Amino acid sequence: MSPATPVPLKEYDVIIVGAGPAGLMGSLCSTTYGLSVLHIDERPEPTTAGRADGIQPRTLEVLRNIGTINGATEGKGFVERQIMQGVRVQEVSFWDPTETQPLARTSRAPSCPDFIDVVDNYTLLLHQGLIENAFLDEIENRRAHLPADKLSPAPHGGCFRPYLFETCSSDPSTNAKYPVSATFAHAETKEKYTVRAKYLFGNDGARSLVRRAISGGEVGDGEWQGKIRMLGDATSFVWGVMDVEVKTDFPDIMSKCLIHSKDSGSIMVIPREAGLCRLYVQLQQDTAEDGIQKHFDRATATEEICKTRAQKILSPFKLEFGRTDWFSVYQIGQRIASRYHLEDAPGIYLGGDATHTHSPKAGQGMNISMLDMYSLAWKVNLVEKGMADPAVLLPTYESERRGIAEALLAFDKSYSALFSGKSPKADQLTADAEKAKNLGAVDAKLFIETFKSNAEFASGCGAIYTANILNATPDSDLVKNYPKQGVFNAATKLIEGRRLLPGRLTRAVDANQVDLQQEIKMNGQFRIHVFAGDYQKSQPALKAFDEFLSSPSSFINTHRPIDGASSSIVHAKKEHRHIEKEVSNAVSNPFFTFLTCFSTPHTEWEIEDLPWTFRRERDQVFSDDLFDRRVPEAGINAPLHKKYGVDVSKGAIVVVRPDGYVAASVQLNADGFEALNTFFDGFLTGVKAKL
Repeated sequence: MSPATPVPLKEYDVIIVGAGPAGLMGSLCSTTYGLSVLHIDERPEPTTAGRADGIQPRTLEVLRNIGTINGATEGKGFVERQIMQGVRVQEVSFWDPTETQPLARTSRAPSCPDFIDVVDNYTLLLHQGLIENAFLDEIENRRAHLPADKLSPAPHGGCFRPYLFETCSSDPSTNAKYPVSATFAHAETKEKYTVRAKYLFGNDGARSLVRRAISGGEVGDGEWQGKIRMLGDATSFVWGVMDVEVKTDFPDIMSKCLIHSKDSGSIMVIPREAGLCRLYVQLQQDTAEDGIQKHFDRATATEEICKTRAQKILSPFKLEFGRTDWFSVYQIGQRIASRYHLEDAPGIYLGGDATHTHSPKAGQGMNISMLDMYSLAWKVNLVEKGMADPAVLLPTYESERRGIAEALLAFDKSYSALFSGKSPKADQLTADAEKAKNLGAVDAKLFIETFKSNAEFASGCGAIYTANILNATPDSDLVKNYPKQGVFNAATKLIEGRRLLPGRLTRAVDANQVDLQQEIKMNGQFRIHVFAGDYQKSQPALKAFDEFLSSPSSFINTHRPIDGASSSIVHAKKEHRHIEKEVSNAVSNPFFTFLTCFSTPHTEWEIEDLPWTFRRERDQVFSDDLFDRRVPEAGINAPLHKKYGVDVSKGAIVVVRPDGYVAASVQLNADGFEALNTFFDGFLTGVKAKL
């Protein structure tokens, strides 16, 4: 290192170990929320080729919501840059042997079926290094906005390389403010550093050293079995994966393909950026005389074996290889950590591959890993700003994200078993169907239907959180035990614990057509959506809501951050050109923002006539008058109200979490206002406003 090279300080808010997509998401979110971050990685540079490559529709939605700030690279925003660099997969083709052909296209299916309500209805493919570099550049842009006491010298993107993690521990009795201690060393100079922090995120992969440090145990089968165990099994299926240049007469080489040969195994074709093609190749050997199918092992499977198997599986089509950009071998298995966090290691949390491993063919690993940290960061932000008790809020990270990982592993296990089986038509090509099934034959229809039936989960939009303090579902303790039944859940068809469905509206201040789910960028705020319905009919209710919010007992006044803290360093300030005719004494809360939507066209009313709470958020007042093809019967007459199931004569209030998930829906009346108080009282603390 040169004398000018930055070195870690002694104290940070957050230490992040591992700079893959999960760790970078944790760093980007934490930086956005104004926390000081020490990020280390053992690699000397970001990924240069290969590894994870598929961004699903829900993840694209999240990346859009993260947004970009000034200084965007190549004139493009954070997500737009990745979309420009990648390849969009719109369709999947299924190829199988038939009774008349050795290999034929038997079916096609959209990558993201139309019944899934998303804006980006495709999978975006680009190698992991391009994704990592986009994150690093955006983190660098945001670091410039950190306050002086949170900004410290660091390499580009805030990531120190190459640093080797050694150990960590947590003991609040030693240092109450910075209970976490981590030790690591520079890989080249061998200089050691011991740094303290409030939190540590372990995003250092399947063989996580952070997991080992807090879990204990001995080195065993590639996992460390201590207080935290990796539960699950590995199969005998070994696959090769390579990013290569190819020439072929196979007609669907530019599409995603799932191919079963008659007796040589399976292959997945994935189009890639820069003229490359990714091939996932099943490395089975030719069937032995005893009929038992054997596979190459990870030690003996070479690139040449992988290429030879690919040519055999794709026969009778020709396949010629050019330059290989990346090659690897993996063994299919599904494992999940028994814990993401230990009570005797407060402040240390695991995420990404450190908590769940599976096959890459479902295209989920990187996506769910990034969203692990997306989920954890906004909860840490609430705690750090004095808005929530860590003992109450932070356990929801593990319960919510572990549930998603369990669903992923169940899907991956069935999907991989079908994909790794012999030809779906094999039982039609032998006289003994039962023998064929015993040898691993699968049914083509079952394989295709499994793919289609899991499409919503695979898109990321089927990730559902169950009842807890953050999700006022009908079966939650809050809703079941609430004295006034029908106040929660009755005003809309939206489902708590699921993402807010997309919708387009007309923004009243400038008549621009906007996407509701993208109007508030990631800033740590709860989004209070007031679907007011008919403008005239809603006025008494809006006036009453405004008066309620101004009262000392309302949730925005009883749950406030400490020391005037902001929810975020970007996307959080409300700046208008407008000069108000009157100024209210009501105090805003930086952790809540209000969006108001009327079914009446904006040409028939004035923002100036709205009560203060809603007039103040003037850029977030809309009219619901744009056609939505998912509710064509509504035309331009309040289609989003209809889509969400809101009665335009009654209205509704919908609380959306900082991560875009629906938290609660209540009536737009006094009962609903009090229900919101009860809901937020369940997990927020904070200080009361001085009114």
